[in-house]
Amino acid sequence: MSSTNNSNRVFQDFPINVKLIISSLWVAVMFCYVYGDYIEVYVPGVIANAMEVTSAKEGIQLEFFAVALLMSVPSVMIFLTLVLKPRINRWLNIIIPTLYIVLLIAINLQTTWGFYLYLTAIEILLSIYTVWYAWNWPKTEQYSVGVI
Repeated sequence: MSSTNNSNRVFQDFPINVKLIISSLWVAVMFCYVYGDYIEVYVPGVIANAMEVTSAKEGIQLEFFAVALLMSVPSVMIFLTLVLKPRINRWLNIIIPTLYIVLLIAINLQTTWGFYLYLTAIEILLSIYTVWYAWNWPKTEQYSVGVI
């Protein structure tokens, strides 16, 4: 006697913790920042301008510090997203990506380089997803025990 197995098999999927999702979005956006900055080195004139930088140039220390600050925040957010308590975590992951979206738009309004516009669009999209996941952070019921 032959029996036919007609059951539909589907791939098993597991829910992923929102902290892991948001942290991975920070990782992805960091890669886009790094690749954008790396590719930018090959834009004509960038290396020549970089070679003209001297410590005597007024404000160069502040400019370098600002760039270091901008690049370190997403790096630190990868870790903080995994370890912070949900309330502060949620708000940081709403506020910081929103500020970065505004900054990305402001900085890249004048660029005509396709790779930079593409990476900026991806960075903005990833940041929007970060805000969305943080905004929709899952909630659990909290029960209080009353005294009899």
